[in-house]
Amino acid sequence: MRRSLFGFCLLALALWGCRPEDGPGEPSSPEDIPPGSLSIAFTGVWEDLAPKESRQLTCKLSGEGYDSGRRYDIVYSSSNTAVVRVSATGVATAVAPGAAVLRAKVGGSDAVVERTCYVTDLHQLTQSYSPDRVFEKGHTIYARSVMQSWDFFDDWMYVIQVVGAEHAISVTRKPVLGQSPQAYMQLKYFGHGDNMFVERCEDGDYLWISNYGTQEASDKTRYTDSQALSRVKFTSDATLVPGDCTDNYVYPGMKRMIAAYDGENGTVAIWCRDGSGKAWIYVYDLDTLKAAPSTAITLKYPLTYGNPAVTETPVVQARDLSALTPVLSIKMPFNSVPQGYDWHGNKLYVFQGDGAEAAEVAAGTNHNWARAHLINTRGETLYTVDVPWVDDLALLKAEGITDLGYFEPEGLKIKDGAVYLGFASKDAGSSPARRVNLFRYTLD
Repeated sequence: MRRSLFGFCLLALALWGCRPEDGPGEPSSPEDIPPGSLSIAFTGVWEDLAPKESRQLTCKLSGEGYDSGRRYDIVYSSSNTAVVRVSATGVATAVAPGAAVLRAKVGGSDAVVERTCYVTDLHQLTQSYSPDRVFEKGHTIYARSVMQSWDFFDDWMYVIQVVGAEHAISVTRKPVLGQSPQAYMQLKYFGHGDNMFVERCEDGDYLWISNYGTQEASDKTRYTDSQALSRVKFTSDATLVPGDCTDNYVYPGMKRMIAAYDGENGTVAIWCRDGSGKAWIYVYDLDTLKAAPSTAITLKYPLTYGNPAVTETPVVQARDLSALTPVLSIKMPFNSVPQGYDWHGNKLYVFQGDGAEAAEVAAGTNHNWARAHLINTRGETLYTVDVPWVDDLALLKAEGITDLGYFEPEGLKIKDGAVYLGFASKDAGSSPARRVNLFRYTLD
């Protein structure tokens, strides 16, 4: 999942540039740089841009033919100048939404490096419904409960549900684009499962998911305000309680911790709220998180859990996030819990919305709505867009998505140059099936 480009520091967000440490010597020429003796690589973060944003490209030279005492000419180019322009000095400026391949070549050599830059304002999401954007629809999962979050790879998709009667988060693993075979895992008393990501490792797939939740006051079968983030290996047919998890992450005093992963840069963004209800994003390098020492941490807020319920303030063996220096700290522009979010290219993609229940549809008192925000590292909302067709009940029924009217936004991911929007839907009947629906919008 992780690319090697992120071996360099993320200071100040001065993005990728091709400005090697030039010496005072003569510029490079073809006759004195043997083929294959010089290499060039972009440094810094892999960043998405919004229109009109500019970043200085930076890069690093290496190889047998590299001489730190000489000056090298770097030639820059963009495959699509209508999307991104690149100046002679390596300043990349976003012009319009789309994708462009940025290129840096060392003059007089065969050393070259390329990187795809996505420019987005999420305008794609405002377009009318098209069956061509359906990535997956109609598949049912473990319980008669709507999905809360999801992630997928080329082969497997993981879907989270809240199963109230069992006080658990249910994790379903199923084939991407397939109904079966399915495998299941239960995580009791963990939380609400608002957002999660899956880390693919040689020994299996690991869920990064909220843990140590407490009973909601209005519904004893639901859990919320999780005070830890746990890394849990998916194990078919396993049932875990919070104390079974040995790889935990706690930011003392923070609640409702949910995570997203930027595989291009190898960073994890953790959404949480403080004691006053203000929402924050803390960004850490994944390897730094996993290498941090584990200590005994007493959670700040008491938890109520179980049946019969008990209340206690647990001591958790966990890595203390407050002892680590984050790559970024972002004060969110709103404090409401997202219906899913992703962290990609130093941008936050945040999903909001709600689904109308059958009685509300019948009474005309509520409707489905979905909204996406593009937020930068300063916590500024660059763009906000609405998905226009989600309350068209006739369309949803005709497309076989729901005949009940309920269609709730649940999850957003950026993968392979596309935005994936997730929606939970229900069918009519005394025990309506809950279904998984994903729609794909290309960034280019």
